[in-house]
Amino acid sequence: MPSKPVLTPSSSRVSTWLDPPTKFSMFRTTSELPATADLAIIGSGFSGASVAYHTLRAYPALSIVMLEASDVCEGASGRNGGHLRPDFYTYASQITAKYGPEEALLLSKFERDNFEAVKRLIKEDGVDCETVEDGESWQVFLTQEEFDEALRELTMMRDLGGDVHDIQVYMRDEAIAVTGIQGCFGAIVSPGSPISPTKLVSHLIEQSLVRGLNLQSHTKVLSVTLNNCSDATPYSSDNCAASHSELDEFENVDMNSLRIVPKNLSYLHKITTSRGTLLANKVVHATNAYVDMLLSISSNVRDTTKSPYDAVFVTPVRGHALEIAPVGMRRTLSLDPSHNITNMDFNRGGEYLIQRPNGNFVMGGGRRFGKGKGIESFNNKTTAETEIDGSVDHYLRFFFPQILCFDNSRYLSPPKTIFGESDTNEAHSADYRIVKQWTGIMGFSTDEYPLVGKIPSFLDQGQEYCIAGFAGHGMPRIFLAAKALVRMILLEDDEYKYDCQYHSTGAPMPGRYFEGIIEVAENVNMPQCFAITEERMTKMINLAKMKE
Repeated sequence: MPSKPVLTPSSSRVSTWLDPPTKFSMFRTTSELPATADLAIIGSGFSGASVAYHTLRAYPALSIVMLEASDVCEGASGRNGGHLRPDFYTYASQITAKYGPEEALLLSKFERDNFEAVKRLIKEDGVDCETVEDGESWQVFLTQEEFDEALRELTMMRDLGGDVHDIQVYMRDEAIAVTGIQGCFGAIVSPGSPISPTKLVSHLIEQSLVRGLNLQSHTKVLSVTLNNCSDATPYSSDNCAASHSELDEFENVDMNSLRIVPKNLSYLHKITTSRGTLLANKVVHATNAYVDMLLSISSNVRDTTKSPYDAVFVTPVRGHALEIAPVGMRRTLSLDPSHNITNMDFNRGGEYLIQRPNGNFVMGGGRRFGKGKGIESFNNKTTAETEIDGSVDHYLRFFFPQILCFDNSRYLSPPKTIFGESDTNEAHSADYRIVKQWTGIMGFSTDEYPLVGKIPSFLDQGQEYCIAGFAGHGMPRIFLAAKALVRMILLEDDEYKYDCQYHSTGAPMPGRYFEGIIEVAENVNMPQCFAITEERMTKMINLAKMKE
């Protein structure tokens, strides 16, 4: 690291993805908070928006309320580095050792399938979210050790039978010729793209609103508890369809196989918010780093550990990013016009950058140099998104001007400068202009893998689900993980078994509840390391208790 004094922490600014604000800024479908919902989704980032999108495409008769503490996509999804870069191989040995080779193959395929599903959605729906069809994501290795390690992982994935047909290896001289990064030892190239997360999430939200989603922004959830049976609000019979004749607007419905069922006798969950109370039958926690704050089981476990604010399942970790405009520096990531480099990452993913269509660069990382390596501990009243860590800020300003290689004739013999043995930041200070700088709170699960599924009954007698803990790698995983979660909610619980598999082409019918009118999508083969299980949750709880 450079020996300069640490900069004074300053207030974080709005991320580039939230300027201008989304079309759903300050948005509420209804002026008043609804009293009840079949499904409540807490969080309006990529996870929450994907859950709503898949659910309402499958089952438009459900009443769904989305609760967001601030504006749509104003959390981690709207404050990330703008990457859509699947990881096809770097975890091959780790996953194989822990779960077996089949799981390593499954995870690689899952990320590829998710990448293709997101690209297909964007193309078919014409979503303008800054993606590039033929983009190249370059992992640039700044030490021989790191390059050799990556080559071993790639070879292992290939030997396991993984799909690595579109991954290319560039040795040192080739990598330097394409990237201009004199200090690199090699590069591995795979498909990737920049992406504006807020534009994609806004599209998913918009599609869900058309199908009946009720979005309530600036509605902070304070607690989620089981509803007391003595004052439980019963379902009204007016909310149920009375006869088959009311289904005329739906196409291709087999009346003999369709069952119209009454709703439960009462709503299972009481959700207390800053604007009142919502009763819901099922709850999806899609708050990522903040999931421990609201899961009722988390609070129960925290009561037995050293601190009520230490994470049991997901740890908040602060990431930093900034956007810079080139001034005297080169204006593309590739020196070779035959390559369309859109993404780069370095230092085992510790630093990363993309190039936007306007030519600006968005870059992030450096959290290992920050206070506590970015790990945060905070309660409902505080947030780490209000500050920029001066150490991380200083490192990013030091690292990327050299990596971007403004003028090769002035680029001083890496890797020394890259690793801070010679601070040349001043030499390049006139070559770029910082447009924006921001932070975002990622969620890292205790065992490093996302948490997707239903909270086990031994911990919670309600109907709480979770999709969180993507460790800063959510864009290549969330969309299909959410689809898998929706299948669990709609198809795997006894209450949501269906007799037929039909898709409604009519508009949503508020207040009606049908069992059977659903387009059952192909099964999403989600990696088992993502799944919430009793065994996995027990291990996390025991680990939290060991920290006492």
